[in-house]
Amino acid sequence: MADLEAQLSTISRNHRGQATPAAFEETLSCIVGHIALLFEVSLDEVAVLLRRHRGGNEVLRFAYPLEFLRAGRTEFPVKGTKPSFAGRTLGSREPLLVNRAAVERHLDAFEKIPTQERAGLPIQRLMSVPVWGGPGNPIGVLQASRKGVSPEEAGPEFTPEHLAALTAVGQQAGPYLLRVTPRDF
Repeated sequence: MADLEAQLSTISRNHRGQATPAAFEETLSCIVGHIALLFEVSLDEVAVLLRRHRGGNEVLRFAYPLEFLRAGRTEFPVKGTKPSFAGRTLGSREPLLVNRAAVERHLDAFEKIPTQERAGLPIQRLMSVPVWGGPGNPIGVLQASRKGVSPEEAGPEFTPEHLAALTAVGQQAGPYLLRVTPRDF
């Protein structure tokens, strides 16, 4: 964890703490790379969603994968007609561990859109934690997943220890994301 803190601090210094698109993307890539290594998942199995307000509604907008960020406003309501794991996490402000995600009804946009690495696959296992911008201020959600045609293909189950480690990343990364997120995001 100290390694992530040092990397984020260096990125912040290099960009003079400014909220530029370059600083935002570099910070996101650093956080996602750390999560992918920590849990031995692919980069396309990590998502970062940030909370926004649009027309009086609270939405979650994809900041990562970068393909989603660059495509524009890939967002969905926190309280939509189809439940989302990210919406549940933000609403409850509690971490979520689901090792049978494919059988639970949920918003599946993240699964259906192919990335540069591979075609869209169903999420079989998922961890979802709040990103904290400060005490009592959830600014978004971090998710790590294991995708595959079947649970066996996706890989091993996540554990409560994994969830605790991702929760710590959400607490550590939040203040940096808060500083570098461009106003027009």
